[in-house]
Amino acid sequence: MSSPATSFPQGYDPITLNHYLWYKHQCHECTSSEFQCLFENIIKRSRPEFIQIRPYGNIGDRKCDGLFASDGHIFQVYSPDEMRLAVLKRKIDDDLSLAVDYWAARMKQWTFVYNARRGLPPDIPELLNTKRELYPTLTLDHLSSDALWEMARGLTLQQRCEILGAPNGYEHLFFTSTSSGADIQAAIENGCFVILHDSMTPISLRAVAEALDPCVPFGAPIHINAQPGPLPWSEAAEYQRRAVLDAVEKSRDILPRFAVFSLSQIALCIHLGFVLSDRLEVRCFQFDRDARTWRWPESETDADTTISIDGLPTTRLGDKCEAVVRISLSAPISMDAAREAAGHHPVEVELSVPSPDVMWLRSPKQLSVLGQTFRTVLAQLRNLVPNCTRIHLFYAGPTGGAITIGQQINPRMNPPIELYEYSRQTTPNHQWALTLQDSNPGSQ
Repeated sequence: MSSPATSFPQGYDPITLNHYLWYKHQCHECTSSEFQCLFENIIKRSRPEFIQIRPYGNIGDRKCDGLFASDGHIFQVYSPDEMRLAVLKRKIDDDLSLAVDYWAARMKQWTFVYNARRGLPPDIPELLNTKRELYPTLTLDHLSSDALWEMARGLTLQQRCEILGAPNGYEHLFFTSTSSGADIQAAIENGCFVILHDSMTPISLRAVAEALDPCVPFGAPIHINAQPGPLPWSEAAEYQRRAVLDAVEKSRDILPRFAVFSLSQIALCIHLGFVLSDRLEVRCFQFDRDARTWRWPESETDADTTISIDGLPTTRLGDKCEAVVRISLSAPISMDAAREAAGHHPVEVELSVPSPDVMWLRSPKQLSVLGQTFRTVLAQLRNLVPNCTRIHLFYAGPTGGAITIGQQINPRMNPPIELYEYSRQTTPNHQWALTLQDSNPGSQ
């Protein structure tokens, strides 16, 4: 048998493991009321519209331990010291029937939340199937403590720490009661909020700290790990929009700076930049595959900042039309590939570098030039194609560049922008993912 590993692979997140172990410990040792409190603390952070219910006087809790009122979704929580089949069956029978009696037509879904330390008895899934036949208009579901952890894992690090605490050994990521005013002021002046955008691959906190030096993390890292696949693209985008806006709101009084480390899908990277916008101070970092580091090279002498623009109209087009913009940095995007995904349109623009390559990005200066160049293209399209109704955006390049591109998109100045995600396994290779547009078109 092989010996235990003596070190963890790059990207291992010790804070998440600490939270997982502490969560499992709580589930194993907690009382019934403590598990219900744990459930409430997680679900109300995942979906703030959750309504907590407590027993009240002689009416009790109406067989409801919490609900989503607008969805008619009732939760019943159960965490016994020992799971016994007869008691569990009676619990489901009584709680479900009484909930149906009280909530009547308002109840559309009932979820049984349970903390089974060694799994459910085999008769319970069949019992739930029987109940579905008895109540055909209801959606009956169950949520285990393991599934509840997956919900907790998807919360921001700040939210998880509110529930499960800040692990020892990472005090440098948090302000404590012993911090002096001078310490806090120095951290504000020399610190930044760290966004870890890691839906595909975990990002090492140690590597992040090394890349930031001499700048320091301000507060806990903000984990954004929405994952298309389990989630629709639109829900993944909404998840990260709420995470960013929450971080911006909490840090508004200290003029926040953000450092972004991303190993996520390109469409979500562009969307992240779109949400951050160019009104915030944002530093994007890029993972160097050869050096295995996020730290920018000390010298910028070999960084090529040449980006050409081809295809802009030479005269003003007054008719309504759509436009295609291709950005070829790490690999060329052919016109045929874009047309296969988005159709043929009268305006087809390409931004490209002399030799597209996955190692093109070597300097923050290249990101600055990329942002300026793309902003110029958007301005030219507004001037030359004033009735452009939609822009189809195709991007092949590093994640840092994608975030920078997203920051340049002002939804009130530009038409809706369609984002595409590339995969060799799909036909066409570029598949539509998201639309970037003004969410409040009537506001001023």
